[in-house]
Amino acid sequence: MQKRRLVPALALALVLPTALAGGMAGMPMGPVSTAQVTNDSDVLFMEVMTMVNLEEIQTGRLALQKSSNAEVRAFAQMVIADHTRAQAELNNLAAMKGVRLTNKPGADQRLQYNHLATLTGADFDAEYKKEQVSGHQVALDLIKTYRSIGKDAQVLAYAAKNQPVIASHLEHAKMLP
Repeated sequence: MQKRRLVPALALALVLPTALAGGMAGMPMGPVSTAQVTNDSDVLFMEVMTMVNLEEIQTGRLALQKSSNAEVRAFAQMVIADHTRAQAELNNLAAMKGVRLTNKPGADQRLQYNHLATLTGADFDAEYKKEQVSGHQVALDLIKTYRSIGKDAQVLAYAAKNQPVIASHLEHAKMLP
Protein backbone atom coordinates (compact mmCIF):
# COMPACT_ATOMS: atom_id res chain seq x y z
CA MET A 1 0.00 0.00 0.00
CA GLN A 2 2.75 2.48 0.89
CA LYS A 3 4.72 1.40 -2.15
CA ARG A 4 1.82 2.39 -4.44
CA ARG A 5 1.64 5.91 -2.94
CA LEU A 6 5.41 6.31 -3.12
CA VAL A 7 5.63 5.72 -6.89
CA PRO A 8 3.23 8.57 -7.87
CA ALA A 9 4.82 10.86 -5.28
CA LEU A 10 8.27 10.05 -6.63
CA ALA A 11 7.13 10.62 -10.20
CA LEU A 12 5.63 13.97 -9.21
CA ALA A 13 8.83 14.93 -7.39
CA LEU A 14 10.82 14.20 -10.56
CA VAL A 15 8.43 15.95 -12.97
CA LEU A 16 7.42 19.03 -10.96
CA PRO A 17 10.83 20.77 -10.90
CA THR A 18 11.14 20.24 -14.66
CA ALA A 19 7.65 21.62 -15.23
CA LEU A 20 8.33 24.64 -13.05
CA ALA A 21 11.60 25.33 -14.85
CA GLY A 22 9.78 25.25 -18.18
CA GLY A 23 10.78 21.80 -19.33
CA MET A 24 7.31 20.60 -20.30
CA ALA A 25 6.23 20.77 -23.94
CA GLY A 26 4.71 24.13 -24.79
CA MET A 27 6.24 25.88 -21.78
CA PRO A 28 9.02 28.46 -22.14
CA MET A 29 12.49 27.21 -21.27
CA GLY A 30 14.54 28.79 -18.50
CA PRO A 31 13.71 31.65 -16.21
CA VAL A 32 11.27 34.26 -17.45
CA SER A 33 12.09 37.94 -17.51
CA THR A 34 10.21 40.24 -15.18
CA ALA A 35 8.62 41.95 -18.20
CA GLN A 36 6.84 38.72 -19.12
CA VAL A 37 4.81 38.90 -15.93
CA THR A 38 4.16 42.64 -15.49
CA ASN A 39 2.70 45.67 -17.23
CA ASP A 40 4.93 48.11 -15.35
CA SER A 41 6.10 50.69 -17.92
CA ASP A 42 9.52 51.06 -16.30
CA VAL A 43 10.18 47.31 -16.46
CA LEU A 44 8.80 47.02 -19.99
CA PHE A 45 11.05 49.85 -21.16
CA MET A 46 14.11 48.17 -19.63
CA GLU A 47 13.17 44.89 -21.33
CA VAL A 48 12.67 46.41 -24.77
CA MET A 49 15.86 48.46 -24.50
CA THR A 50 17.69 45.26 -23.58
CA MET A 51 16.39 43.62 -26.75
CA VAL A 52 17.45 46.68 -28.76
CA ASN A 53 20.92 46.73 -27.23
CA LEU A 54 21.45 43.00 -27.73
CA GLU A 55 20.30 43.18 -31.33
CA GLU A 56 22.57 46.13 -32.09
CA ILE A 57 25.55 44.31 -30.59
CA GLN A 58 24.74 41.13 -32.50
CA THR A 59 24.16 42.80 -35.88
CA GLY A 60 27.21 45.01 -35.37
CA ARG A 61 29.35 41.92 -34.92
CA LEU A 62 27.82 40.48 -38.06
CA ALA A 63 28.68 43.68 -39.95
CA LEU A 64 32.29 43.37 -38.80
CA GLN A 65 32.36 39.86 -40.26
CA LYS A 66 30.49 40.52 -43.50
CA SER A 67 31.14 44.08 -44.60
CA SER A 68 34.26 45.20 -46.40
CA ASN A 69 33.15 48.84 -46.36
CA ALA A 70 35.28 50.87 -43.94
CA GLU A 71 32.43 53.26 -43.04
CA VAL A 72 30.03 50.42 -42.27
CA ARG A 73 32.66 48.65 -40.17
CA ALA A 74 33.52 51.83 -38.23
CA PHE A 75 29.82 52.45 -37.60
CA ALA A 76 29.37 48.85 -36.43
CA GLN A 77 32.29 49.18 -33.99
CA MET A 78 30.81 52.39 -32.56
CA VAL A 79 27.38 50.79 -32.20
CA ILE A 80 28.82 47.72 -30.48
CA ALA A 81 30.77 49.86 -28.00
CA ASP A 82 27.87 52.21 -27.23
CA HIS A 83 25.21 49.50 -26.89
CA THR A 84 27.52 47.28 -24.82
CA ARG A 85 28.06 50.18 -22.42
CA ALA A 86 24.33 50.98 -22.37
CA GLN A 87 23.44 47.35 -21.68
CA ALA A 88 25.97 47.04 -18.86
CA GLU A 89 24.43 50.13 -17.27
CA LEU A 90 20.94 48.75 -17.78
CA ASN A 91 21.92 45.37 -16.30
CA ASN A 92 23.22 47.12 -13.18
CA LEU A 93 20.08 49.22 -12.91
CA ALA A 94 17.83 46.18 -13.30
CA ALA A 95 19.82 44.21 -10.73
CA MET A 96 19.45 47.04 -8.19
CA LYS A 97 15.70 46.94 -8.74
CA GLY A 98 15.38 43.15 -8.68
CA VAL A 99 14.30 43.08 -12.33
CA ARG A 100 15.28 40.10 -14.45
CA LEU A 101 15.93 41.07 -18.07
CA THR A 102 15.89 38.91 -21.17
CA ASN A 103 19.18 37.61 -22.50
CA LYS A 104 18.41 37.73 -26.21
CA PRO A 105 16.86 39.99 -28.84
CA GLY A 106 13.17 39.63 -29.65
CA ALA A 107 11.91 37.11 -32.19
CA ASP A 108 11.43 39.75 -34.89
CA GLN A 109 14.97 40.99 -34.32
CA ARG A 110 16.36 37.46 -34.54
CA LEU A 111 14.52 36.97 -37.84
CA GLN A 112 16.06 40.19 -39.18
CA TYR A 113 19.48 38.98 -38.06
CA ASN A 114 18.93 35.64 -39.82
CA HIS A 115 18.01 37.52 -42.99
CA LEU A 116 21.10 39.74 -42.74
CA ALA A 117 23.28 36.68 -42.21
CA THR A 118 22.28 35.37 -45.66
CA LEU A 119 23.51 38.49 -47.46
CA THR A 120 26.97 39.46 -48.67
CA GLY A 121 28.77 42.46 -50.17
CA ALA A 122 26.78 45.50 -51.21
CA ASP A 123 23.50 43.66 -50.55
CA PHE A 124 24.53 43.16 -46.93
CA ASP A 125 25.63 46.79 -46.52
CA ALA A 126 22.37 48.13 -48.00
CA GLU A 127 20.19 45.92 -45.79
CA TYR A 128 22.31 46.62 -42.70
CA LYS A 129 21.92 50.36 -43.30
CA LYS A 130 18.17 49.99 -43.76
CA GLU A 131 17.83 47.98 -40.55
CA GLN A 132 20.04 50.40 -38.61
CA VAL A 133 17.95 53.38 -39.70
CA SER A 134 14.62 51.71 -38.92
CA GLY A 135 15.85 50.11 -35.69
CA HIS A 136 17.33 53.30 -34.28
CA GLN A 137 14.20 55.25 -35.26
CA VAL A 138 12.06 52.75 -33.35
CA ALA A 139 14.43 52.92 -30.36
CA LEU A 140 14.37 56.72 -30.39
CA ASP A 141 10.56 56.75 -30.54
CA LEU A 142 10.46 54.26 -27.66
CA ILE A 143 12.71 56.45 -25.52
CA LYS A 144 10.65 59.55 -26.25
CA THR A 145 7.42 57.73 -25.40
CA TYR A 146 8.87 56.26 -22.23
CA ARG A 147 10.18 59.62 -21.07
CA SER A 148 6.60 60.94 -21.22
CA ILE A 149 5.08 58.09 -19.17
CA GLY A 150 7.91 56.62 -17.06
CA LYS A 151 7.86 56.90 -13.28
CA ASP A 152 11.20 55.54 -12.08
CA ALA A 153 13.71 58.40 -11.78
CA GLN A 154 16.75 56.17 -12.39
CA VAL A 155 15.27 54.52 -15.47
CA LEU A 156 14.17 57.93 -16.77
CA ALA A 157 17.75 59.17 -16.26
CA TYR A 158 19.03 56.16 -18.25
CA ALA A 159 16.61 57.02 -21.06
CA ALA A 160 17.63 60.69 -21.04
CA LYS A 161 21.33 59.79 -21.09
CA ASN A 162 20.92 57.37 -24.01
CA GLN A 163 18.50 59.40 -26.14
CA PRO A 164 21.22 61.56 -27.74
CA VAL A 165 23.37 58.46 -28.38
CA ILE A 166 20.49 56.74 -30.21
CA ALA A 167 19.71 59.96 -32.12
CA SER A 168 23.37 60.19 -33.14
CA HIS A 169 23.38 56.57 -34.31
CA LEU A 170 20.23 57.24 -36.35
CA GLU A 171 21.76 60.25 -38.10
CA HIS A 172 25.02 58.38 -38.68
CA ALA A 173 23.15 55.34 -40.07
CA LYS A 174 21.30 57.54 -42.55
CA MET A 175 24.67 58.70 -43.94
CA LEU A 176 26.09 55.19 -44.46
CA PRO A 177 26.85 54.31 -48.07
